[in-house]
Amino acid sequence: MTVSKGWLTVIGVGPGSPEYLTPAARRAALAAEILVGGPRALQLFADLPREKQVIGGDLEKIYSFLLQVRPRPTAVLVSGDPGFFSLLGWLKRKFPEEEIRVIPGISSIQLAFARLGQGWEGATFLSLHGRPLATLEPYLPHLAAGSIKMVLLTGGTSTPSALGRYLADKGLAKLRLWIGTDLGTEQEQTAWLTAVELAGGDLPAAGVVIIGYDHP
Repeated sequence: MTVSKGWLTVIGVGPGSPEYLTPAARRAALAAEILVGGPRALQLFADLPREKQVIGGDLEKIYSFLLQVRPRPTAVLVSGDPGFFSLLGWLKRKFPEEEIRVIPGISSIQLAFARLGQGWEGATFLSLHGRPLATLEPYLPHLAAGSIKMVLLTGGTSTPSALGRYLADKGLAKLRLWIGTDLGTEQEQTAWLTAVELAGGDLPAAGVVIIGYDHP
């Protein structure tokens, strides 16, 4: 079987609202025969008469499906930007690099810093999604000293409130931070809080937490 170069396109669809879907992402989806993604991402293309496959967290099922449809033009829709904690790295381990092309998207990190009106050069990024909160332990002395700017992605069992409790238990109850959830959607919430205030909140599991920047 001859496999076309670039049959598999990884499209960053942004935060999930049409206004943050780029024209390039839309064009790439139009060029595909098959759209693969979560329900929220696929909803952005509800008007497109394409074959659509809803995916969840079972990577082997995703891989099996992609093998079945290869080399038909297929787009894998990922939230935010493909270059930041997405399926892209995994797909590159499964398929030759020349078979994959990437369309960037607007990430939750970009939106978060836009809301803050700050640049993000010099920040340290860490995803806690699907990871224990203890992953943050090596950074605690720097957070206590105020010598680091950090961006944390929460999710799974590492929720914002769990993060707040963890920081408070480590002696950082008064640490000030910014949190944004559902950025770029109608459900967007943003707030400046202390760690102990975050611990008592009831925010969605997936969020962006930024530490080390001045409160306006």
